[in-house]
Amino acid sequence: MLDSLGLLEIESRGQWEWLSGQALASHFPQAWVYGEGKRREGWSVERLVIQGRHRAIAICQALVRRAHGIPLIARINRGPLFLSQTISDLQRSAVFRALGQRWRVGRRGLLLIAPALPMTGSSNTLLRACGFQELRADGWGSAVIDLLASPETIRASLSSKWRNHLNAALRTDMGLSVRSDPSAHEWMLDRHAANMNEKGFSGPGVEFVRTMMVSSPRDFRVFQALVADEPVCGILVARFGSRAETYLSWTSETGRRTKAHHWLLWQVITEMKSAGCEALDLGGYTTNEKYGAWKRGMQGREYRLAGEWSAT
Repeated sequence: MLDSLGLLEIESRGQWEWLSGQALASHFPQAWVYGEGKRREGWSVERLVIQGRHRAIAICQALVRRAHGIPLIARINRGPLFLSQTISDLQRSAVFRALGQRWRVGRRGLLLIAPALPMTGSSNTLLRACGFQELRADGWGSAVIDLLASPETIRASLSSKWRNHLNAALRTDMGLSVRSDPSAHEWMLDRHAANMNEKGFSGPGVEFVRTMMVSSPRDFRVFQALVADEPVCGILVARFGSRAETYLSWTSETGRRTKAHHWLLWQVITEMKSAGCEALDLGGYTTNEKYGAWKRGMQGREYRLAGEWSAT
């Protein structure tokens, strides 16, 4: 018989990050710094550890929207994070039931969740059995590069087209800059804002990203590819525990012509591997878009999560 689970709030960043480091697969929206950025947008943050009698089973960062102090809606994005490979289906179900109970309508508001479960029939069956209703089937998708593999193995796994472009870029006289100072962060934010305006897409808000970087600058590195000492490509990398994610990017016309983005992503891989990261998430994509097809050429381990759900 399964013991009842306890949900305890965590206030310490050190404790949260220690627990996050035990997760089987962490996701950036569950990082401490992500929650701090969301405070800037008017959300409050609840960080929970879900535990049985003898051990912690999972952790979960929830964003809560209030009106006049009353919780209206809670959002869990790519969580909860499970802390052991030996979690049983019964325990997994108990975790989702406990979350649904905490946010029953009329008690703490409506719970919306994009769970960190694979997009499979078994995940859907589990969620429905735990009292969740599907709102949207197609969830977050991305791919992860295994940084525990050798550089030679990673390079050999690239698609032939991607590898050929990288080899051509490596023969050019390109320079590298890696910085975490405020001026580098602002440079990246300026490029991101201009990119969204010119290309007509909606990405992470500038103030949201700025708040994250100011609250924890060491977690964000700006990689620049330089031609004649001028940046032609930039990538913002967010680090969380043993993982990192490519979060923002920008490439100039010169950068596109010289395949600087291929070159710079390879530098990200080697630098973050040297920094002790075990995996690099490519920051999300769908394979029916041009940029998604480009990322897919890196041949990482692809995943797609189980859509959007609400507690009933």
